[in-house]
Amino acid sequence: MPPTLWSRHRRRNAAILAAHKRQHDWLSRVDLEMMRHALRLARNAGLCGEIPVAAIVYRGEEIISQAANDREASNDPGGHAELVALRLAGAKLGRWRLHDCRLAVTLEPCPMCAGAIVNSRLQALLFGASDPKAGAVGSLYHIPQDARLNHRLPCAGGIYKQEAAGLLKSFFAQRRNAKRADYYKTT
Repeated sequence: MPPTLWSRHRRRNAAILAAHKRQHDWLSRVDLEMMRHALRLARNAGLCGEIPVAAIVYRGEEIISQAANDREASNDPGGHAELVALRLAGAKLGRWRLHDCRLAVTLEPCPMCAGAIVNSRLQALLFGASDPKAGAVGSLYHIPQDARLNHRLPCAGGIYKQEAAGLLKSFFAQRRNAKRADYYKTT
């Protein structure tokens, strides 16, 4: 009997979890499920013309809040998925301390978002693709692990990094191709 899509998905998740658990013993099956959900949200954001980045705040298996980038739609420079998700989670729980929650985000947070993550006292952070130009959780800075700050949290990067990076690459390739087509129409 050929393996089903579900059994292949479970085997792949088990392999990814085993590889990351060597470095991050706190990761669980739920963390991977939340990242998969964030990838679906990011894909939908890209279809709406936003940069395909999404974040989910969760406690155990319960999703507290979820958001995708909305800077284009809201004309808000702070419309990063992480900030929107943290704001929604604080409003839903009625508190700003999210010490019993985790955050899954498809792209390594920038300095602004990393600062908000530290200030919200999250339990843990996991992210997909690294951001060599603006990443503040290992690429350029190490804000959530900085010993000078009053809160530090465990972080795991590279979770489904190929899928997350692929969404971003295809989004920007489509955007470049559209600009080229517009350019050649006007000349």
